[in-house]
Amino acid sequence: MSSTSSSQAGPDGPHPRPTADEAARALRDIERRRDQARGAATNARWVYAVAGLVFFALLAAPDFLGRTAADWTPAVFGPLTVGYLVMLNTPGGAALLGQPVRARKQEISKTFRRYALLTLFAIVLAGFALQLLQPEWHLHLPYWRTAAGAVLGAVLALFGPRLQRALLAVAVRGGRRPGESAVDGTR
Repeated sequence: MSSTSSSQAGPDGPHPRPTADEAARALRDIERRRDQARGAATNARWVYAVAGLVFFALLAAPDFLGRTAADWTPAVFGPLTVGYLVMLNTPGGAALLGQPVRARKQEISKTFRRYALLTLFAIVLAGFALQLLQPEWHLHLPYWRTAAGAVLGAVLALFGPRLQRALLAVAVRGGRRPGESAVDGTR
């Protein structure tokens, strides 16, 4: 004997029990809303465009303004990075940047955190090593900083939101991409 929904008695009276299809649909809806929330955890498109321009300007400055620009560009980059991080961690600043929500810390996998910290450590270590080795370099490529800044800035401006969503999808426990759900079996 099968029924579309059964009743279950509780302290407030009978409560209809959902069918398997209704339960699966509700779980898919919950997963869809989680994916929407994760999508809202990315910066606005203009933030990536401005960041791309800033990276281009800071990397190209020594090529156009001379060796003295190579001395002050790191001093400009540091406060800009700190200001951006402060804005991301305040409700008003995050809303201004177009990121009104953020992923909960409990959803980010420990493995991803470990690899992210190791990657950041390797990048910082490589930066220090490049600064120490820089006087020994004899790159005779004119405007190589400008070309590197143009490529980095263009990648950031064009693919920034997509890269941030991809990183967030990998960081979230289970690594599911938006639209995939454990309920309907897609993986």
